[in-house]
Amino acid sequence: MKRDEPSTAPEELPPELPKVIALLSWAGGAITTLLVPLVFLGIGYQSEVTRLESALQASIHNIERQTRALQNSGAKAAAGFLSPQNALASLDWLGDETRIRMTGTDQQLLAEKVADSRPPRLVRTAYLNLGERSIAQLEVSRSLVPLLYHSLLMLAPGLVFGLMVFFALRDVPMRALRLALQENGMRKTTEEQLAKSLAIFAATLESTADGIFVTDVHGREIVANQRFLDMWNLRRPAGSYTGDNETIAALAGQLRDPATFFSTQKDLTKHIDVNHAAILELRDGRRFEWNSRPQFVDGKVVGRVSSFRDITERGRAEALLAAEKEVLEMVVCGNPLKAALGVLARHVEVLSGEMFCAIMFRENGEGNSLACATGRNLPDNVADSLVHHGQTAFEKACADIASRGGPQNHDLGDEFSGVIEDIHVNPAWAEYRTLIAKYGIQACFAVAVRSSEGSLLGFIVAHYRTPADQPPHDRKLVWIAAHLTSIAIERRRAEDRLDVMAHYDALTLLPNRLLFRDRLNQALARVERHKDLAALLFIDLDRFKTINDTLGHDSGDLLLCEVSARLRQCVREVDTVARLGGDEFTVILEQINKPGDAAAIAVKIIEALATPILLRGQEAFVSPSIGITIFPSDSEDADQLVKNADTAMYRAKEDGGNGYRFFTTEMDVLTTGRLQMESGLRHALQREEFIVYYQAKLNLATGSIIGAEALLRWKHPTRGLVSPVEFVPILEETGLIEPVGEWVLRAVCTQIRAWQKDPSLPPLIVAANLSGRQLQRNNLASTVADILEETGLDPQFLELEVTESMLMHDPKWTVDMLLQLRNKGILHIDVDDFGTGYSSLSYLKQFPIDSLKLDKSFVDGLPSDEDDIAISQAVIALAHSLKLTVIAEGVEREEQLEFLRQNGCDVIQGYLVSRPLPADAFAQLVRDGVDFGPELPPGDAGKRVRNATPQSDYLLPLEPK
Repeated sequence: MKRDEPSTAPEELPPELPKVIALLSWAGGAITTLLVPLVFLGIGYQSEVTRLESALQASIHNIERQTRALQNSGAKAAAGFLSPQNALASLDWLGDETRIRMTGTDQQLLAEKVADSRPPRLVRTAYLNLGERSIAQLEVSRSLVPLLYHSLLMLAPGLVFGLMVFFALRDVPMRALRLALQENGMRKTTEEQLAKSLAIFAATLESTADGIFVTDVHGREIVANQRFLDMWNLRRPAGSYTGDNETIAALAGQLRDPATFFSTQKDLTKHIDVNHAAILELRDGRRFEWNSRPQFVDGKVVGRVSSFRDITERGRAEALLAAEKEVLEMVVCGNPLKAALGVLARHVEVLSGEMFCAIMFRENGEGNSLACATGRNLPDNVADSLVHHGQTAFEKACADIASRGGPQNHDLGDEFSGVIEDIHVNPAWAEYRTLIAKYGIQACFAVAVRSSEGSLLGFIVAHYRTPADQPPHDRKLVWIAAHLTSIAIERRRAEDRLDVMAHYDALTLLPNRLLFRDRLNQALARVERHKDLAALLFIDLDRFKTINDTLGHDSGDLLLCEVSARLRQCVREVDTVARLGGDEFTVILEQINKPGDAAAIAVKIIEALATPILLRGQEAFVSPSIGITIFPSDSEDADQLVKNADTAMYRAKEDGGNGYRFFTTEMDVLTTGRLQMESGLRHALQREEFIVYYQAKLNLATGSIIGAEALLRWKHPTRGLVSPVEFVPILEETGLIEPVGEWVLRAVCTQIRAWQKDPSLPPLIVAANLSGRQLQRNNLASTVADILEETGLDPQFLELEVTESMLMHDPKWTVDMLLQLRNKGILHIDVDDFGTGYSSLSYLKQFPIDSLKLDKSFVDGLPSDEDDIAISQAVIALAHSLKLTVIAEGVEREEQLEFLRQNGCDVIQGYLVSRPLPADAFAQLVRDGVDFGPELPPGDAGKRVRNATPQSDYLLPLEPK
């Protein structure tokens, strides 16, 4: 059972009541038990009395009849006397149980009939006329003992009835009492529930925000709550009812349209079972929502219940919501902020009815960009006057607001919170009051407009013709308007910031790629319309990565900012400088007369960037590589122009940087071919288009081929064999050199194993080139070991070649990596292109290498070029002093061979011995052999050349030289 639910259990009996009822039950049972024989005794006694009386009267009548008969007959009869014995004999019919005595007047016994009758007896007497002068008294009696016996026998049924009475008196009253108490409890509970329901109903009726008015079927008032009386300003207690139509008349008197209200009320009284809803407009400007419904009791309409809800504030809130929606839509759609806030001021004035609203704010949040938005009540010239002449007044007012402290913590329920009330007397607002007074209005109060962080954005001033014109809700109205103004201003400023972030580079504040594209399209449209020329410059900074990595990214950012500033100084206001990302910049030059104008700007940029840039005390030098394309001669498409300028920039960078290049059609052809080649290379490995050629190495001491250098070739599906000069740099740039280099190692090891199974071939050592990327990998040694294990090749037959520049890129790392290869069993490691780099002799002696390869560029001038002679002799001497083998590559003439032999060169390779050959052709070359022994005269050396090809057919190895 719920705590607030009244109990329906019967009341408890008083503790003494069961004892009383028990006593009454015993008494009732005992009385009933005794009453039955007593009643039987009484009834029997009365029956005996009646019967004895009847017998006595009958006896007297019979004796008197006999006496009269004697008097009328015989002698004795003449005497007129009946003897007592005769009279007594005539009473024999009374039975033996009846005792009869007849006595005279003197109480003398005249006759007697004795019977066995024990006392107590029932006796009846009567006087008997026995004739003339003879009167006797007749006494008849019977014993009551039988009656008493029978009465005693009646105790048994009396006891039964007594028990029944006992139980009846014991149970029935208790049940009746309990039922009575239960009924009383239920009645009490019902009354409590009813009272509670009435109390709840009364409390609900009084606590509801709606005014409730109940009428009967005739439209007469029955009940109304206090809210109803307060809403309608009815001054009488809520419990006093008029019972007539006085209240209806009072309501109608406050409405703008009382006739319609009366007509509606009459129709509702006539059609009592219909629902009704309407909006009532009061004369004081309030609006009530009226809902009227029939009241049913047992399915029968007994009246109507009308509810009245004040929707004035809701209407104002809905209007404010509509104003907020309209203002924010205008802000979002990009309308001027002043126009959007002007709409807000107009809504505020409409909702107030008396106010002249002015919203003062800084449109950009900085500088003196004062703006004023007003509603329709204030003319436009007022807003213009406030903007042009109210700057000082605005500053003083803002200073006054700032001196009052930060924003107050308040809510909409406190309509005076946060409102500046003293502006009509505050000296800080004197200039503003003077400025506005000439328009016939007074500034009465203001509300500050603050951002979400609390900074002051402006303020809203409420003006009236007289201070008495202020509606009570205007302060809350202006406070809400200030909050909405804050949202609108912050939204616009956020949009401006997002626009900057979306279209400008965050570091340099130059237009970013998106804005650059837009400005390029606009510039091309203008140039095309005026039939002018335009130029697009694509600028990339040389050595920026080195500076960024050396001095740090912060210094790199400072460098980019300084470069941006210098670029802006090199162009006109109508031109555009943009940063596309990283160290890439673009310049759009409009309205140029000739391509030379673009070249002049490029030279100006190169000169501007030639001056050193100070980065945190460290001088840094940066130079540009500039690509230039001209509209419309190079292209009329913006994307193609960007591509052209980028291509020209790369050509300028390839030419050494710090210069500019104009785009040409040939550049585009080369670029397109490069892209096509890159695309083909990405699929060449999967399509098995790579093959390995082998160029023989000849031992000058024995004149026999001791091995070869493995050279990569690309068998293009349409172009045939492609020179490594074309595709190896692309493999390096794209990173494809690593999987391709691993494939070359595996192919070479597999081929060596195949040759070792041919008994006609001697043991051969084949050299494979390592790329710089491969040498920089941590797993190079393990990769080589895995390939050797996979192919089953002894490591002594594999020779690895690395270039001199690769060795010196990171000497310590290179030494460690070469030692790892040496530990895997690689016995032959060569330094390729020796003499073309910048080797350090101190490092050279630390490298675990076996051979130095004399570069072809030094062999070409032998034996006539003195410089080549000196370098070659020095390299050979150096190698031998370090106990290294010397291999000369690119040997194509017999004079070169003789010089190298005479100066102690150990091994040669080149077209004089053989051009690069496929595996089968190289194996046949080894079988056939060549004769380059020292005993052969020089004049016959030409006979020893096998498979020579022109110089133009010379193909480079995996690492181009």
